[in-house]
Amino acid sequence: MKEKITALQNHPSVQKALEAIKNNADLTLDQQIELTLIPGYSNHEEKKAARFKEMIEELGYTVVQDEVCNTLAVIEGPKDSPVVMVTAHLDTVFPLDTKLELKKDGNRICIPGICDDTRGCAEVLAILRAMKEADIKPACTLLIGGDVGEEGVGNFRGMRHIFNTKQTKVDAFLSIDGAGNGLTYGAASDVQYRITFRGPGGHSMGAFGLVNPIMCMGRTIAKIAEERVPEDPYTIFNISTVEGGTGVTSIASECSFTMDVRSADAKVMQDFTQKCLQIAKECADEEYARWEEVREMRLRRDGKIRFDAEARIEVSLEEFSGSIGGVQDENCEIITILKNAFEVCGIEPQLHGLSSTDANIPLSLGIPAATISCGGESGGTHDISEWYDPTDAWKGLQKNLLCVLALTGVEGVCEPLISKTITKE
Repeated sequence: MKEKITALQNHPSVQKALEAIKNNADLTLDQQIELTLIPGYSNHEEKKAARFKEMIEELGYTVVQDEVCNTLAVIEGPKDSPVVMVTAHLDTVFPLDTKLELKKDGNRICIPGICDDTRGCAEVLAILRAMKEADIKPACTLLIGGDVGEEGVGNFRGMRHIFNTKQTKVDAFLSIDGAGNGLTYGAASDVQYRITFRGPGGHSMGAFGLVNPIMCMGRTIAKIAEERVPEDPYTIFNISTVEGGTGVTSIASECSFTMDVRSADAKVMQDFTQKCLQIAKECADEEYARWEEVREMRLRRDGKIRFDAEARIEVSLEEFSGSIGGVQDENCEIITILKNAFEVCGIEPQLHGLSSTDANIPLSLGIPAATISCGGESGGTHDISEWYDPTDAWKGLQKNLLCVLALTGVEGVCEPLISKTITKE
């Protein structure tokens, strides 16, 4: 395997493409910045997708943009060849009103979304440009571009549309996401949901003793924070946002918090979700009991209570996104190809068994899939302080080009290294 990829790397046309990656590093960065400055919040990627489509078309490729704004260059291969899909996601986690302003801190470029995953989109453009400059044509069908809705609120909308709605047949899927030397070969099951607490609400003084949704929520969060999750199967949880309240002198009638739970085992994830809901319901009972003596005191003092003394907190759980992951052996065909491509480029892959990326959906369907990191370094991901350092980023991008060409093969040079399995009749 390594000998074949080394021979591929050393072929004059591939060498020309690799050199183009290095020579166009500044252009790649310029396009990365341009795209980052276009708001691309999940489910609102239209403007970013439109500009991305123009950029691909300017390179001379045929582009298909579907109903949800997935934007893919279509490079047809021989009829009986495998089908490889390569994408980066166009959306970011930052709402449309987030201030997108370019700032620099030494070598670091600071803009919300500058790496995750706008760098991936820029690398897709760079790969297409390098192939065009070197007159490289894949030896199989290649679908390559940008997809939508990868982040939490997007609920993998782009990938679901491609693989579920369209029932697209793909033999191998590759996501370009993040920065560094990462190679992820598995997908965690994940779920994002909102737990909401509702009560009658009232005046902070006049209804003192009434059940309080915010206090109930606080008690719930504190108890969930003390929960323990297993190391094997690896599981994580996070309380992400809190909302509620109407004013400083009011007992709120409603509040909520959101959670993100992920696990290598879908049942563990689902069981933990149900446990969190049960904790919330128990805390609702505790909230009612907590104020019983206050209600009795007010009744003795005032002779009556001017609020509903029997009111209880109602608790509900609303799931708004999530997916079932998939696992594959780190020595399976696609990962072996990618590991060897990394090593031929002199890069030691940092293997990750679990993550949550666009590869989740194809992996859940049994399609060989992986996620590879972009060149460069980054930090502050999913925070407005997000930064990207492009120092020698072209080296990682060269690695990603070789990964793609190893999967697809190059017409007149070598056959695809990935097997045709899913698209067989």
